[in-house]
Amino acid sequence: MRHKERYRPKLFYNYFGIFVLFTIIILAFQYRREKEFRIEMLDSRLNDMASMVNKFVLTETITDTSDYKFLDSLIPYLPMENLRVTLISVKGNVLYDSSVEQWNLMENHLQRPEISKSHFSTYGTAIRKSVSTGKKYYYFSKYFDRYYVRLAVEYNIKIIGFLQGKKLFLLFLTGAFIVIWWLLRLVTRKSGDSINALRNYTLAVHRGESNVPQVTFPKNEIGDIGHEIAAIYDDLRKNSIELSLQKDKLFKHLQVLNEGVAFFSPEKKVILSNNLFIQFLNTISGDYSLSSDRFFEMKQFEPIHSFLENHQHHVTGHATTPRIEYHIESSGRFYLVQCILFSDNGFEVIIIDITQEEKNKAIRQQMTSNIAHELKTPVASIKGYLETLQENRELDEEKKNYFLSKALLQSERLTELINDIVILNKLDETGSSFPLEEVEVAGVIRDINENLSASIKRKKITLISEIQPGIKVTANRALVNSIFQNLMENAINYAGEKTTITIKKLPGEPDFHLFSFSDDGIGIPEEHQERIFERFYRVDDGRSRKSGGTGLGLAIVKNAVLLHKGEISVRTRQGGGAEFIFSLPK
Repeated sequence: MRHKERYRPKLFYNYFGIFVLFTIIILAFQYRREKEFRIEMLDSRLNDMASMVNKFVLTETITDTSDYKFLDSLIPYLPMENLRVTLISVKGNVLYDSSVEQWNLMENHLQRPEISKSHFSTYGTAIRKSVSTGKKYYYFSKYFDRYYVRLAVEYNIKIIGFLQGKKLFLLFLTGAFIVIWWLLRLVTRKSGDSINALRNYTLAVHRGESNVPQVTFPKNEIGDIGHEIAAIYDDLRKNSIELSLQKDKLFKHLQVLNEGVAFFSPEKKVILSNNLFIQFLNTISGDYSLSSDRFFEMKQFEPIHSFLENHQHHVTGHATTPRIEYHIESSGRFYLVQCILFSDNGFEVIIIDITQEEKNKAIRQQMTSNIAHELKTPVASIKGYLETLQENRELDEEKKNYFLSKALLQSERLTELINDIVILNKLDETGSSFPLEEVEVAGVIRDINENLSASIKRKKITLISEIQPGIKVTANRALVNSIFQNLMENAINYAGEKTTITIKKLPGEPDFHLFSFSDDGIGIPEEHQERIFERFYRVDDGRSRKSGGTGLGLAIVKNAVLLHKGEISVRTRQGGGAEFIFSLPK
């Protein structure tokens, strides 16, 4: 009897304590939620007014005229009294402030917390004391590409009161607290009988008794009950943890896959999908607000819908797992779509981006065709010269030597073509496996100048290198040499005689050196500049063949630059000629 009387108040106080804790959490949550709601209301109003200021600046072309004082005419029409408006440039200079007359003397605002936040978020806010006016403000800042619009309201009693949540619900919760407190007293008086009976029943079940006795619910201690219930639920907890771990493994595996994967229920509801699946849906549809639930609304996946209509509910009769596979193309990208139907009529959809594979396939096909075409000319020439020599054995030595020299020249061109093809294949296949080292650019240019000195003198070309000794790039030495040599040979072959080649370093990014390779020759017509780096592309096919080029030099240059994560472009040089600008890592 002593145990029974001690248990009842303990149960009551436990329940009561839990309820008090729950009430406190609800109070704190509701109060915080109300406060956040009011802050959002204030931010929304300030956001609307920031948009009004931006629209006014754009409409009146204030940034073009720099007449920022004209913003004074907008201030009276803003729907909030005593609103401070500040216009700040992207560099942090104050362009206008409605509360400070000499705003041009204000310090740089780029590091103000609200400005920093708004550069990387939709907007930024802060509560602090103004250095300029000495007043405490609630600041709101929004970035509009060319400037920041910052609004500020004085953080006074009115604003503080507005941002605090209403406390009417506190009275309601207090009344509910009192009512539930009395109900808990009534419930705990009767719970003792139930818990005691539950203990006896649980013990009987846990011992595996065949006949569980019918028990009444007399009052007794709760300790044994908790122990036995814990034993039962411990197994459930272990199983639940194991299932949770397996699910977590599956989910993490899905997230690192290079394929978009989603699992659907038999009712075509999404059970689980990874981020890449949603990303592919958005890319394919062109609507970047789609979710995986709208999968069957897209016409691109109608084959899957038809497949499910024909095979769902009949899957148990199949000897193999039913599946469908097809290709789709959208916005220049190619995807392989697979659907696998499971025995419970659920199914899995897999989307694989095969754009690069398709592009590589097309490039290989075009490359094969171009190679065959390019090889025909030197092979046919060599064959023709040799047949002429074979059929005309009475030719004098001068003509024989002439035909032999021509055949040798074509064989050299054939060798160059094969070498260039080998280099391009290595770039395509081995990629990042090229060894990297520190390469001094000035030394590379000096070596190339010596190797091509005969051609440079023959064309009366002047080479000016402004690359200072000690400038190094972290790259593959052979590829760096190939970049500058192909650019040099391109200029020698096509720029014309008596031209000047200039190589110099331009101001670049922190991690890259930026180089300029230019000549003052005949240049490259603008309509050809976008395609000049394509394999076997020639501006003037006849002139290019006569000059001896393979049509692969600039393609090698571009691929070698891209391999090093750099960029390359071509433009018409000011004053005439062509200028190649490219970057290589430091």
